[in-house]
Amino acid sequence: MRPTTFYFVRHGESEGNAARVFTGQTDSPLTERGRQQAEAVADELASVKFDRIVSSDLSRTRDTADVIAKRHGMRVEVVPELREIDVGDRTGKTFDETRGLPNWNDDGFVAWPGGETLDQVVARTLGAIERLTRESPGKTILVVGHGGVNRILLSHFLGILPKLDRTPATNTNVSVVHTDGKTHTVERLFAADHMSNAERPTT
Repeated sequence: MRPTTFYFVRHGESEGNAARVFTGQTDSPLTERGRQQAEAVADELASVKFDRIVSSDLSRTRDTADVIAKRHGMRVEVVPELREIDVGDRTGKTFDETRGLPNWNDDGFVAWPGGETLDQVVARTLGAIERLTRESPGKTILVVGHGGVNRILLSHFLGILPKLDRTPATNTNVSVVHTDGKTHTVERLFAADHMSNAERPTT
């Protein structure tokens, strides 16, 4: 089967991102800065010929995807399985409030209290990507998703799960993967060249 090319893009800054709050699967709209970031990544991807554009069902991804899709005269396909990790009891809490609480470890078997395990996230999200791969061999697909889910998927493609790649990944970063469902090549990883220095992560 001919490899499918995936462009994985994280959504623009959400209100939860700006407030440093765990939003997980709750809806958190884009900020004005997030909308500007969506325009910047749309500029970056304007010359790429996409065959499909998909996003999770949360507004921060759909709205980011809509900005990119408008440049290409395409519609956005919503794939609910690509929504962010269910962070359980952390939902709505700030990063500072949750310091010291149980978290996933690099063995991947610890569930966030009230939320998903790494294995559960992999099962639902990778299942969706594998379906897209089977449906569109040799095609180029844009997936606008979430920071946590994209990191897990890229770690799978890098062959390091249950460990996670910890490369900083700012909003609207771009990763590129070629896969036939069995063999994977990561061409770009959390790239943010299209953003100003002020937009890039510092840690």
